Amino acid sequence: MFANGQHKNYNPDPTKNKEAESIPEPAPFEKFNWLIHLQHVRGETDACKELIRKELDRCYGKHEYALHKQGIILREEGNLQESIASFQKCLKLNAGNAENFKEMGKSLYEMRRFRLSLEAYLEAERVSPSPDWKIYYHLGECLLQLGETERAKDYAQKAVKLSKHEMCFTLLVKILVSEGDFHSAIAVCNSGMEACPDSVNMLTESGLLFLKMGQNQQAFERLSSALALKPAHVKALLGVGCITQMHEEHDVALSKYKLAIHYDPDSAALWNNIGMCFYSKQKYIAAISCLKRALWVSPLNWKTLFNLALAHLATLQAASAFNFACATVNLRPDVADCFALLASCLMELQDPENAVKALRRAMELAPGDVVYIVNAAVCCEAAGFDHEAVQMLNKLKEFAENGTTCTQEVTDLADNLASRLEQKFHSDQQADNGVQEASQRQKREGDVATPRDKDAAVVAETERELEPDEV
Repeated sequence: MFANGQHKNYNPDPTKNKEAESIPEPAPFEKFNWLIHLQHVRGETDACKELIRKELDRCYGKHEYALHKQGIILREEGNLQESIASFQKCLKLNAGNAENFKEMGKSLYEMRRFRLSLEAYLEAERVSPSPDWKIYYHLGECLLQLGETERAKDYAQKAVKLSKHEMCFTLLVKILVSEGDFHSAIAVCNSGMEACPDSVNMLTESGLLFLKMGQNQQAFERLSSALALKPAHVKALLGVGCITQMHEEHDVALSKYKLAIHYDPDSAALWNNIGMCFYSKQKYIAAISCLKRALWVSPLNWKTLFNLALAHLATLQAASAFNFACATVNLRPDVADCFALLASCLMELQDPENAVKALRRAMELAPGDVVYIVNAAVCCEAAGFDHEAVQMLNKLKEFAENGTTCTQEVTDLADNLASRLEQKFHSDQQADNGVQEASQRQKREGDVATPRDKDAAVVAETERELEPDEV
């Protein structure tokens, strides 16, 4: 060694080297990350939580991966607020990690705070080093919940392009269905089945779409293929049951529903359909029991309330049917069938005037439905609005002349009502003519006095001329 231009021998102190060698190096934070992950994926939650607690104590609460896993476990246990707090601690330690933003957005989405979840995923998109299909997928979900359908469709298409995952196809189908574009939704389902040939969800979704479009044969084929892959798939069983129920094969439909209800006992749609099968078989008490079970599962399901009103009408419980019909109208004031059902309940309660009002509203919502028109004419005739009933019948004739198909039942009812109104008008006209003749006869009799009347007038005048003391 040289010091100030002079050569000196350097003899380090051997004791200092021994002390440096005796000091242990601190354990890295990532020492037990593998074990935390392994215990979590194995489902060893208690052991994983205990290991996370020890690691946080060892690292003074600055272990990012431990906090990240803690937040996921808290969310799985339903502690969403604590989960968000854990992810916020992760972001304080590392604000550039997109995974922390993604997990926070997921927790906020489960809390139904869609706007905050959207902001979290947008931040994850900003800090992500490369495009991530999961971020695009969750962005599409949040935007769909917020009603921004166009933006949601754009992100869903981006997710489909990046990854041919069935979740992305399912989201895009859901958005297209919300827009009413069933043909595009079926095309997306076909693409999804090409990417995922054994996807039960894609087969089921396409089958249900065909069912909504009225193509029952294609729907039955797709749903049967889904059941061949997974015999216990609830949605596929529900779809097959609906098709068989529409063909009035109620026992076959009930067998499908009973199998599905074993795997999903809290499905309002299943209980509703079971109830309507019993209703079609005229087992009204069983139908009401199943429909009330569906209403207990989903209290604001207007279709279940509608069917309950029908079932109570069939059992001549008009007051109960009226209550359910009113609830249906309050939930869906834009559906004409709800007002028509309410009118039927009011007719059973002997209130034709309000029934006419309900049917007027139904005709406003569905002006081309001939059933509402003929029912309105019947109600008008019962309420005494004969001229309005005639106008309804004339409107029905105009629809028939313009090519609108009318069932035989509607035609017979209209003919009977027309003949009854004609008889009523004829009898009223005869009564009016009789009243007019009687009044004219009385008038003529009043103008010409009879001899007896003249004698009575003379006697009266004589009595007036007599004095009080005369006899």
